[in-house]
Amino acid sequence: MKNELLERNDLDSTNLLNFLIKWRKHLIIVIIASIALSSLFSSSWFITPKYKSTVVMFPTASNALSQALLGDTKSAKQDILEFGEQEQAEQLLQILNSSVIRDRVIKKYNLMSHYKIDTTSRYKMTKLFDEYENNITFKRTEFMAVEIDVLDKDPQLAADIANDISALLDTVKNQMQKERAVKGFEIVKGEYF
Repeated sequence: MKNELLERNDLDSTNLLNFLIKWRKHLIIVIIASIALSSLFSSSWFITPKYKSTVVMFPTASNALSQALLGDTKSAKQDILEFGEQEQAEQLLQILNSSVIRDRVIKKYNLMSHYKIDTTSRYKMTKLFDEYENNITFKRTEFMAVEIDVLDKDPQLAADIANDISALLDTVKNQMQKERAVKGFEIVKGEYF
């Protein structure tokens, strides 16, 4: 009895062929409908195409130039030309995620109107920040670089925003270092006099 069941249930391509012939009209209609609907729903009428612009930056090591050049035994191991490591990459990410850079980019490119956010809306800033975070991302790469990705429907605007963010990063970082240097100078100046 078991042998008869096994013989009847063997794979037989004639059964598959008979099934395809029997249901060919239905299968053709389903295939044509799925092709048409997938083409329609993946078109630019339903999905706005976005262009991606990427900037990759390598952080520099924060070695003091004077310490590295004076030949102190501890700082002699530091190379003034080496790239930064995990700590410097994380610092860059923190600066990139700061409200200073975000607010400057929003203001310069008028992203409120670019993203078509209703200015009379009660939660307009929340919507604006959500759009900003969805379209502009920062991440550390596996080689300790920092990657800035900007998505936008206008490819030139995406490139401009990515380049400006990298320039703003340098500006904000220099301002922070200058503030710290001025405070240190004031302390040394007070001690000296």
